[in-house]
Amino acid sequence: MSRYPYTRLFLQSEHSIVIAGPHIQVLDTNTGDVLHSTGKCEEDQIAPGPIRCAALSDCGKYLATSGDDKKLKTWQVDDLKLLSSRVLPKKPTYINFANHKDILVADKFGDIFRYQLHPSSNESSSGCERDALSSHENPSGGELILGHASLLTTFLLTADGQYIVTADRDEHIRVSWYPQGYTIESYCLGHQKYVSALHIPSFSSRTLISGGGDSVLKLWDWMSGKLLRNIDVFSAVEPFIAVKAPKKKREWKNEDEDIEPFEGKRGRRKNKGKRKEKRSGNDGDAEESQNSAIPEGQPGEVSTEESEVVFVVHRIASILSPVPRIVFSVVGATAIFWFPMNDDSEACIQHEPFYKPIIDFTLEDNGSIWVLLDADRSSQGGWSSKGESDDSNLVEVRRWTLDNFTASDPPPLALALNSCTLPATQADLKVLDLYLDLLALPKHFEAEDRTQDLSEMGVDDVATADSGSNDGGITKRELGRLKHKQALRRLQEEVGRGASLDFEPLPTDSKRVKSGGRGDTLALGMDGA
Repeated sequence: MSRYPYTRLFLQSEHSIVIAGPHIQVLDTNTGDVLHSTGKCEEDQIAPGPIRCAALSDCGKYLATSGDDKKLKTWQVDDLKLLSSRVLPKKPTYINFANHKDILVADKFGDIFRYQLHPSSNESSSGCERDALSSHENPSGGELILGHASLLTTFLLTADGQYIVTADRDEHIRVSWYPQGYTIESYCLGHQKYVSALHIPSFSSRTLISGGGDSVLKLWDWMSGKLLRNIDVFSAVEPFIAVKAPKKKREWKNEDEDIEPFEGKRGRRKNKGKRKEKRSGNDGDAEESQNSAIPEGQPGEVSTEESEVVFVVHRIASILSPVPRIVFSVVGATAIFWFPMNDDSEACIQHEPFYKPIIDFTLEDNGSIWVLLDADRSSQGGWSSKGESDDSNLVEVRRWTLDNFTASDPPPLALALNSCTLPATQADLKVLDLYLDLLALPKHFEAEDRTQDLSEMGVDDVATADSGSNDGGITKRELGRLKHKQALRRLQEEVGRGASLDFEPLPTDSKRVKSGGRGDTLALGMDGA
């Protein structure tokens, strides 16, 4: 019988919480006894699909979860009682607590909404009222904090709770005031691909570490937006990437139509007019609309016969003692990586192998690392039943010594997690899709390479192409990305020379404000055209 792998672990001194597919388990940290499990709850309390996002409050008493059902559920950890269930406007991408009593939810349309821990009567009665600056209605009356014009991948609050740092799929990192998200403190600009992980070490509160699809991790002074350092990590990580993404091929004759892949050998053509009607009607996420498959042999056909390495940084954390070190994981990689955080020109990337793809990891204050593994994944990429793999442990624990992680006798909690697993069918595991980011975050593989080549064009060349007299076959989509990247480069140079970030919003009748007047839309084109 197959089993659910663990996707998230929250460690506490008394109670620890683990997420497995649609289920939540609360265990005694010292003995490993299972205290509560949604596997024994009523069906209406269990998510119809896997839990994608989860966060634990600072006090450790409340857990917030959400998934493909677009419902924000709040749980009381002591008895795993469901306190509330609220409908979200769009699919969530990240959840976190703020100020012990608020829940922040980022979604695929680039907005962050704030919800009270305990819903008030005003919140529940607000219905589907739409904020003037939000891109869509909110059925649960959440308060809009800020918005990007691209899918939000992650965010974090600074230790003092005064700033919120957000990252999106269009290479942007923004530092805004909290909760006045419309006030922007700085931009950290320089990534060439999506940003998927952020971290501010406790021992260096002014330093932000970011990673995503680029071959480097970037260190920033986030208050000023100044880039401090690049750490090249891809060369050290690539040999350990065991899970690869299907190679997508696309012709660029019909650049005005979006084609999205799905599991199969064909793609889906998204009708531009219908997509706009979907958004205006607020009937659901645009990506959920039903479309017919493209006939075989037409432009946009997706082939899964070939695969390629897609680099996605999953999580970044830090260890303070005895020497500050940065620890990070990569989607589909079979090792944990770290490097010392010092001023050396070249950081030495070290690794601890686990021989199975790593789903997530959690660091304890004493330096111990708990690693969640896709232990039942076979070498062919499928799933094997429990016990058929060489090492069937779903959780491995390593302890930090002087300069590396070493294995030791597993604590009772780890033994319990490896024995008290929850059964799953092959269909359940397919829906879980642990490596969804490998397909969802990259935009177009060939387009990214072509745009990078075009980025060497000069300003005069861009003007020529824009006037329509180009002979290089540059599409409107590629030209838009090129102009956007050049604008970011000029802004970064101005910031490096000490220029202030004074932006003026576009006029209200601008085409950029058609979707609802997004608060972050700037005249410079910061919306990721």
